Amino acid sequence: MSPAFTIIELLVVIAVIMILAGLLVPALGGARLAARVARAHSDLRQVTIALEMYHNRFSIFPPARTFCKAMTDRLPEYNHLPPELLSAGSIDSLVKDIFNPRQTYKYIAPGFGYANEAITSLAIRVPKEFPSDTGQELPYFNQRTSPVKCAVWSVGPSGAKSVFESDSLRYPMPPRHWYPANLNGIIVHYYWNGCWHSSP
Repeated sequence: MSPAFTIIELLVVIAVIMILAGLLVPALGGARLAARVARAHSDLRQVTIALEMYHNRFSIFPPARTFCKAMTDRLPEYNHLPPELLSAGSIDSLVKDIFNPRQTYKYIAPGFGYANEAITSLAIRVPKEFPSDTGQELPYFNQRTSPVKCAVWSVGPSGAKSVFESDSLRYPMPPRHWYPANLNGIIVHYYWNGCWHSSP
């Protein structure tokens, strides 16, 4: 009589395979997310290099842009990367956010900027004792006086956020909103104390 598997043995093997697959799938999902977060940090580093090149040339970071209710069709474009990086030759393309592929990574710099394509003065809100997070964020409207000269960020693994949510949470500087400490948080690179820093 030739050796063969019984139905019970086959069921046991299938059960073991299912248990192993159940253990591996979350680990693979975690590895995939870690790879996307690493990619976001890499993209943001490339953007910071372009911003640094622009600053070295013009002694100022490029103007930021935002939109409000008056331009509802443009709302998703709030805080998009400045096109001045392209025109100055600092970057080849405005990189799309890996967690929000329809839009570029976000950017803010205090001072001269655009709201609804009209010239204005924009603010960045920085915690009172930055980088600690006291919950008290002071608005700065000038690159020279602001402790944070500019910042770029990804919306993070939780995906696209509205301009209203971004404004109400005072993105991007309060560390309580940074991924991975906040799983719904953002991934940030910011210029402070004369050099670039990033959220964990």
